[in-house]
Amino acid sequence: MFGSLPPPPRRYLPAGVRLDRLADLEACYGELGERPLPLDDPWTLGQWLRDWSELESHLAEVQARRQIETSCSADDLEAARAWHVHVDVLGPACEPLRHALAQRLAAHPAAARLPPGHACALAVLRNRADLYRPALVPLEAAELHLCAAYGQLRAGMRFHWDGADVPLARVERGEDEPDRDRREAAWRTVAAGFRAVKPELDHLFDRLLDNRTAQAAAAELPDYRAYRFRRLDRLAYGPADCLALHDAIAAEFGPLAARVLRRRAASLGLAGLRPWDLAVMTGGPLAPFTREEELVAGCARAFEAVDPEFARQFSRLAEHGLLDMMSRPGKAVGAFQVHLHASGLPFVFAGAVGRHEDLLTVLHEGGHAFHALACAADPLIWNRRPPIEFCEVAGMGMELLAAPHLRAFYDADTCALAARHQLEQLVLFLPLAAAIDAFQHWVYTHPDAARDRRARDAAWRAQHERLCPGVDWSGLEADRAALWQRRLHVFELPFYYIEYAIAGLGAVQLHRRALAEPAAAVADLRRALGLGARARLPDLFAAAGLQFGTDRGTVSRTAAACRELLDL
Repeated sequence: MFGSLPPPPRRYLPAGVRLDRLADLEACYGELGERPLPLDDPWTLGQWLRDWSELESHLAEVQARRQIETSCSADDLEAARAWHVHVDVLGPACEPLRHALAQRLAAHPAAARLPPGHACALAVLRNRADLYRPALVPLEAAELHLCAAYGQLRAGMRFHWDGADVPLARVERGEDEPDRDRREAAWRTVAAGFRAVKPELDHLFDRLLDNRTAQAAAAELPDYRAYRFRRLDRLAYGPADCLALHDAIAAEFGPLAARVLRRRAASLGLAGLRPWDLAVMTGGPLAPFTREEELVAGCARAFEAVDPEFARQFSRLAEHGLLDMMSRPGKAVGAFQVHLHASGLPFVFAGAVGRHEDLLTVLHEGGHAFHALACAADPLIWNRRPPIEFCEVAGMGMELLAAPHLRAFYDADTCALAARHQLEQLVLFLPLAAAIDAFQHWVYTHPDAARDRRARDAAWRAQHERLCPGVDWSGLEADRAALWQRRLHVFELPFYYIEYAIAGLGAVQLHRRALAEPAAAVADLRRALGLGARARLPDLFAAAGLQFGTDRGTVSRTAAACRELLDL
C-alpha cells in the first residue's frame, strides 16, 4: 500500500538508523540528551528542537504505518506482530527518553526567546513533562492492548442478513430502506448482535476502567477525567465548560431536534418515530456508488467545487495509494485519517459499502487530510498536531461545504434533499455527542459506582433520555441502555467526543458564511488550517472567521443559524 511512496527524507537521522531497533533509537535520544546547548543561544536550541522533531516524526510514521497495516488487514499476523513490537517494546522504552528531552527543553533559559511560532508547542511539551510519571508507561501500553481488543472484537462480528453472514456495515444499509419492516429487521439484527457480545464488552470496559483509574492514581490526580483532560492538552477549556455545553445543547438544540423529528415523522407518514426511522431519508435509499473508483472520482469533483486545490490534493493521495475506502472481509471497522509525519502525507481509511453516509465519511476524512497537508511543511511535529476540536472543524466543515456538490452521484434535486438531510442529522447528532460526553464524565468521576454494570447502563440511559428524547423506545429499553457500547470512542478514545459538538458549532458557522461569501470563507479556512498548532484553539476559530465558545450564547446563535438554514 506504500509502494509508490519514496522513503521519508532524513536530514538529522543517519541513513543507517533503523527505527525498529531499540539500540538505534536509544543512541539518537542519547545524542540529543547530551548535545551541548549554550544557555544564551536560542538558535542552537531551535536547531536541536528541529532535530528532535525529525526523530519523533519518523517514529510517528512508523506507528502510523503499523496502524494502517493492522486496520487494512486485521487478520494479518505479521502486521500484528510488528504492531506489538512498537506498542510493547519501542513505545514504552522511548517514553522516558522523550520525557528527559522535554524536561531539558522546559528548563532551558533560551526557550523563552524562541520565535513566537514555538509558543504553543512549548506549552504542550511543558504540560507533558509535568504530567509524566514512569508508572504511567506500562499502564498506557496495557491500555493500547485493551483498545485493540475492542477493535478486533468489532472487526470479527458477523450478522446473519439476507441469507448470509455479513459485517456490520452491510446490515446497516438496511436502515436506509424505505420499507419500514426491512429497516426494523436490520436494526433488530444489529441490536441482537451487540446483545450477544455484551458480556464481553462489559468485561473489556471493566478492565479499561480499572486501567484508567490506575493511570489517574499514578499521575497523582483526583480522577481519570482530570488526567485525561491534561493528556489531551485541553488548555482552552475544562470539565465545567463541558458540563455547561451539555446543558446549553439540551436547551437550544433539544427543541430544534424535536422539530426535526416531527417533520421527519410527517414526511414518512408516521405518528411517531422508532429507532429504525432515524437514518432513513425521504425519497431514499440513495445508492451513489458501487466501486472505489466511482467514490474517489465523485468526491474529487465535490472537493473541486469547494476549492480546486482540495481536488488536486485528494487525487494525489489516490495516485500514491493513500486511500483505502471500501469494506472487505478481514478489514477493521470505522474510518480515520492518519498523518505520515516524516513523508508529509496523510492516509485515509474507510469501510464504504455504497451508502450516502459513506460519501459524508470520505468528505469528512478528506477534510482531515487537507488539514494535515496544510501544515505538513512545519518543521516541528508538535505544530503539526492541532487541537482536536479544530481538526474536527476541518472534517465536519468539509462535509457541509462539499455535500451540496455531489452532482457526480445525484441530480440537483437529490443533492438539495441530501444536503438538508445532512444538516438535520447534525442537529440530531449534537445532543447525542453531549450525551456520550456526559456519560463519560459520570463514569470517570464515579469509578466505584461505574464498576456496577447495571448502574453504568442506567447512567447512560439517563443521559440519553435527557438529551435525546422524541423517539419511541418502548420494548427496547435494554438495547437503549447498551447503546454506548457501539461507540468506538468510549472504549478506544475516552473523552474524545465533545470535540465533535464544539466542531459542529463551528461547522454550522462555516457553512452559513460560505453560503454568503464562499471565496472568503474558504480562503480563511485554508489560512486557519495552515496554522496547524501554532495558535491557541480560540485563535484558530477566529482565523477561520468563526466564534469559539461552550457558553449558552454561542450555542443559541448556532441553533438560530440552523433554524434559518433549515427554514423551519
